[in-house]
Amino acid sequence: MGLCNVKERLSNYLSTSLTRKSSLIFILIIASIIIIDSTIVEFYSFSGVRTSLVVNVVIFIAFSIVFAFSSILLVTCVKTITSKSTYRLPKKLRNFHYIIFGVQILTIGLISMTIFQIIALNKYHIILLHLVTYISHLSALAFAIPLVVILAKWFKSRRNYIILLYIITFSLVSTNIVVSLAYYEQILSRSYVIEIKPYRISTYVTGFYSKPADESLSSVYNVIFILSFLVIWVATMALLNQYKYRLGKIRYYALTIIPLIYFIFPFHTYFANLLSPFALNSPIAISVIYTILFSATKQVGAFLFSLSFLIASRVVPNDSVKKSLLISCIGMTILFSSVEITPLQYKVLPPYGLITEAFIPLGAFLLLVGIFTSAVNVSQDGELRRDFRKSAIAQLNLLRTIGIAQMEKELVKNFKLAEKRYANLETTQDYSEENVKQIVHEVLQELKQKDFGKRKS
Repeated sequence: MGLCNVKERLSNYLSTSLTRKSSLIFILIIASIIIIDSTIVEFYSFSGVRTSLVVNVVIFIAFSIVFAFSSILLVTCVKTITSKSTYRLPKKLRNFHYIIFGVQILTIGLISMTIFQIIALNKYHIILLHLVTYISHLSALAFAIPLVVILAKWFKSRRNYIILLYIITFSLVSTNIVVSLAYYEQILSRSYVIEIKPYRISTYVTGFYSKPADESLSSVYNVIFILSFLVIWVATMALLNQYKYRLGKIRYYALTIIPLIYFIFPFHTYFANLLSPFALNSPIAISVIYTILFSATKQVGAFLFSLSFLIASRVVPNDSVKKSLLISCIGMTILFSSVEITPLQYKVLPPYGLITEAFIPLGAFLLLVGIFTSAVNVSQDGELRRDFRKSAIAQLNLLRTIGIAQMEKELVKNFKLAEKRYANLETTQDYSEENVKQIVHEVLQELKQKDFGKRKS
């Protein structure tokens, strides 16, 4: 009885404590962990800094603890928020809660096993990397693909170019998850060593070699990621465009253009190696500075993309929609920050890069649930939709579009159910899906005109 009360209190606290401030804290902590986890190997290799195995194991354990607590807290928080919704979520979406919870518990178990082997045996088995890689990537696809399908259905109902850009973006991200899995599987399966033992980290890096097939997959990954970054950057620019006048053009373009340049610059070697003259004179210093300066390119871009959700949460009066937007904000940052192919390939001890990988499904899950529940809540709140029509804020226009698209989808579904229920009645009407959508659309347009006439009078 006492345990149930504690669990209920924790759930209630988590659901009420998800604010813009707590969301930013989650984003800052998780992004910081991913930045360090994904760049520490290169930093050690280029700088020549040597730290003891104990220090590295302690760092890895600390990252693992942060991952375990943050993921469980966020999943519990989402479960609590959605369970309090007045609208009953579809069964498939409710099942995603069980899937992500199982994925997180399994991943935490595998990471704990890795830590145990390192502490007890001074080594770990490479099969653990295989398992976490498959679990994280396949489960992330299980969340990312339905998100693309849902967005495509909304776009079919409401032709909105922002929704189209999001469809393209998450389709590219899903493709990159597949490419990343293929790359890691190719690297890990080629390893002749099945037990990873402690060596100086630079030894792992210098001993690493890649084949032409690896380079091809790496290039494909980079091209797809650049495209996905550019597409969602365009969508974010459109959503934040109105702030050009509020912030002033200089600050607005600094906010939006600098992250793009910051992200694109590390790929300059594909066009012209701009740093080669400096690298010839001071290769070590340039490599260290370069690693430090450009360690957060994805995270900075990810935070920019999440701003549209964060800003919208400030102006939405509905608490359920506000929390759904904050969930989307956190998910966007985590997903774009964690899809990596660099760190885990070196197979170091401790396995830096493993925690970055483990965050991928969490980001995809939060984004799926956050965006869908935002639309569902808007579709159920007529007063909120009327407020959106009065507002000139671009983020609210997007919410209104996906909310109305979801409402039309529900009306069509209910109409078809009613048709099946009374299928035995004679009728000459053609109730094909397209005709039903047309009827629903006409009714909505008529209601909108009546509502506008009332407000005008």
